[in-house]
Amino acid sequence: MNGEVVVVTGAGKGIGREIAFEFAKEGAVVAICARTLDGIKAVEREIKERGGEALAIVCDIGIEEEVERFINEASRISGGINVLVNNAGVAFVESVSRLDLSRWEQTIRVNLTGAFLMTKYALGFMREGSHIFNIVSIASKAGFPNWSAYCASKSGLLGFTNSLREELRGMGIKVTAIIPGPTDTPLWKEIPGKWDRTRMMKPEDIARAVVNIYKQPKETLTEEIVIMPIGGAL
Repeated sequence: MNGEVVVVTGAGKGIGREIAFEFAKEGAVVAICARTLDGIKAVEREIKERGGEALAIVCDIGIEEEVERFINEASRISGGINVLVNNAGVAFVESVSRLDLSRWEQTIRVNLTGAFLMTKYALGFMREGSHIFNIVSIASKAGFPNWSAYCASKSGLLGFTNSLREELRGMGIKVTAIIPGPTDTPLWKEIPGKWDRTRMMKPEDIARAVVNIYKQPKETLTEEIVIMPIGGAL
């Protein structure tokens, strides 16, 4: 993967961070973004300390102008984009009757609209053999009480992924839905309730799965993969 350009959203922590590390270990140049600079700068610095190459850029993926600017900067690395990982996401856990419209809209904007915008602009720099990974969630296939906004956004993302895959088949661009179950990321610190994080998967497990799928033969496409903790859902 020497010199290949990999774009990862929400790369300041959790799954996105580990995906950036895994691709950098393979020799890719990783362009990473998040809404704040501190986290992605730390990731960029650590990748470089390990001998890899990275470019950290602040970007709110729900704002079209920022997405276009980020993609243009990432594409200047080599003139193209080999991998796009739509990973950024937010979650608000609240009953429907108490959920603020602003939080509903933010969830859809980041988890679904953000993936659409990143894909829209990245496609102009992707060619045959490129690969798009959308980090979905088991919440795209099952409903959970008080997770209505998150489930709706991830179900929408899965539908978008399935449609996009069919749209891009003729161009030789692969599209994979990564569907993880509970994964031990900093997100759980912000979610009310008691969660046994010792039963969850590690972000590194998801990152390795993404890289392994990308390294499959060009004639092979893993369309969708569900990854769950050995003990099942929490």
